[in-house]
Amino acid sequence: MIPISPDRVVEEFLRVVPNARTVLDDLAASDPESYGAWLEGRVDDMLEFFLQAFTRPVLLPLLREDSPSPMDEAAIRACFEYVEGLVLGDDSYLESSLYFGIVEQFMEGKEMIRRAYFYSLPATRAEVVSLIERYPETFRSLRAELEL
Repeated sequence: MIPISPDRVVEEFLRVVPNARTVLDDLAASDPESYGAWLEGRVDDMLEFFLQAFTRPVLLPLLREDSPSPMDEAAIRACFEYVEGLVLGDDSYLESSLYFGIVEQFMEGKEMIRRAYFYSLPATRAEVVSLIERYPETFRSLRAELEL
């Protein structure tokens, strides 16, 4: 897995994440002033990008599915491939945006945490574990199930 640098966040999003172009096109059409630069690969606010273009419209809906189809499972794996590349990056701004814009969103519920843990790759899985360790009751309730 190759780390994703801040200047490649959109490029890799478009390359790896299914339907990414449609999401960006829809966002840019809805608010060209706020999101138009993303179509050109420029992101001034990484947190906003992760929340508006990736986590809320793409990853979280896929993780909410009770029985994802094989196509949806492939999309989930692609999303976590993208997240893994982000986690492996070494930019502190990217790291904090990634945490609040993606990883922390898994705290929506225990099932979301389970699914994120199941599909995540090693560096991302460590981030998920670190997240739930901050919530002792949640950690205790999931510890045996996730084999932590």
